[in-house]
Amino acid sequence: MLLYLDLNCFNRPFDDQKQDRIARETTAVFAILQRIIDEVDSLAWSAVLDFENAQHPLVDRRTEIGRWAQRAVINMAINEQVTIRAQALTQVGLAPLDAAHLACAEAAACAYLLTCDDPMVSRAQRATLTLRVSNPRTYLKEQTDD
Repeated sequence: MLLYLDLNCFNRPFDDQKQDRIARETTAVFAILQRIIDEVDSLAWSAVLDFENAQHPLVDRRTEIGRWAQRAVINMAINEQVTIRAQALTQVGLAPLDAAHLACAEAAACAYLLTCDDPMVSRAQRATLTLRVSNPRTYLKEQTDD
C-alpha cells in the first residue's frame, strides 16, 4: 500500500511520551515505518515534506526525518496540478500546508495519508478525495485486523 505520512507522524516519536495518546501513536508510527522498511507498505514523499521539515529548528531531528525521503518510492514535486488541487482543498477548511500534503498524496496515487492531526482528519472528510485520511493507529489496526 502506498502511504503518505505528514510531518507530525515523523515528529511523533520526539514528542512527550508520557502522554498515553502520544505513546500509542508513536508505537503505531514505528510499526508503520517498519512495514515500509519490510516493504509491506511503500512511502511517498513530497517537496511539501521537504519544505516543512526544513523549518524544524533542531538539526538532528530534521536530519533524521529527512532520511526517510531516501526510502520513498515516489517524491512528488509541486506542480500546477498539485497547486490547483491544494487551493481547492483549502475551500473545505484545510490549512494551506495540510491541503498541499493532501494534493501531493493524491497526485502520487497514495491509498492513505496518515496524520496525528485530528482536525485535519475531520476537515478532510468534507472533501472528495481519491485516498483515505487516517490516524496511524487506525490505519495499523485496519491492516492488522484483516
